[in-house]
Amino acid sequence: MTYFGKVFTLERNENFEEFINSVGLPSEKAELSTKTKPSLKLEKDGDTYTLTAFSENFKREIKFKSGVEFDEEIVPGTKVKSTITAEGDKLTHVQETADGTATYVREFSDKQVVVTLTNTKWNGVARRYYKAI
Repeated sequence: MTYFGKVFTLERNENFEEFINSVGLPSEKAELSTKTKPSLKLEKDGDTYTLTAFSENFKREIKFKSGVEFDEEIVPGTKVKSTITAEGDKLTHVQETADGTATYVREFSDKQVVVTLTNTKWNGVARRYYKAI
């Protein structure tokens, strides 16, 4: 899996603003989320994965084991129960909140990452496309 350790930068979005609005982020965080062009990197050490999202303004690192639930702080002061499952070239990330469930499916290849986002409070589907740099 040659994408481990490779950096992918956001190239374009589909319906991402609608997704962000549906999860109820505070307006200031929602605006920042839609204007930022983050990069992603996935690394693996034994059975532990590290998924890093970063830009000029932030760095967020998630360490996890496939299929094992963990506490995740999605914004300062807001924690959710999350499970990320690795299957082949796909990571399925499920966040459980009191209000519903958000799912992020990240499909990796050598040249790109496509992230498909859904949640139980919205009938739509959003996608984010990242290109290898």
